[in-house]
Amino acid sequence: MCDRRFFRVKSIFLAAAPMILLPMLAAAQAVTTQLTATEVFDPLNLFGSGAVGAFLDPGSVTCPGTQPTGNPAQPCPAGSRINLRGLSVTSRFVSQSPLLTGWFYSEGSANFDANASGHLWGTFRLELDSGGVWIGSWIVDRSKVDNENVWVGLGKFVGRGTGGNIDGMQVRFSEVLPSFMPLAFAYIGSIDAQILVPPPSQ
Repeated sequence: MCDRRFFRVKSIFLAAAPMILLPMLAAAQAVTTQLTATEVFDPLNLFGSGAVGAFLDPGSVTCPGTQPTGNPAQPCPAGSRINLRGLSVTSRFVSQSPLLTGWFYSEGSANFDANASGHLWGTFRLELDSGGVWIGSWIVDRSKVDNENVWVGLGKFVGRGTGGNIDGMQVRFSEVLPSFMPLAFAYIGSIDAQILVPPPSQ
């Protein structure tokens, strides 16, 4: 008799367990928001819509096996490698969401081959118009389109929010960055982002 009662109570508990645990598990998971944005960098007004952004620090250039040209558009002789260190720029992020709208500050380095293709890396700070700052790091793989004076960078960015409505949040985004010269003096990047709100602490 006792055994039957035990098994009946056990069955009721097992049946009810999912109803109790599922809301708890859902509450413990991070909430993810998908967003898009555009990065505009055009300090010389090459696109004709007004100057946006600036070169904050040109950094340093070395040309393995040869000497820099002194020409910012072609810093190393054509056909030679290009190494950049400490380049710093600011650009503008525009989005329908205030969580990705503001001024973007980036500092980075790069190693390019003879085709100005290669790897870039660095850190960033996105100061939102609405308050709060995303701070993080980035990497970009850049390649030249065959038989064209077009380069495309594919970037990955990861950061954490400080202050404002983003305090404690995380951001991850990928970006496609086209440019039309060995060093990018202007570009408009397309961004797909995920913003993660961590679960509340128990």
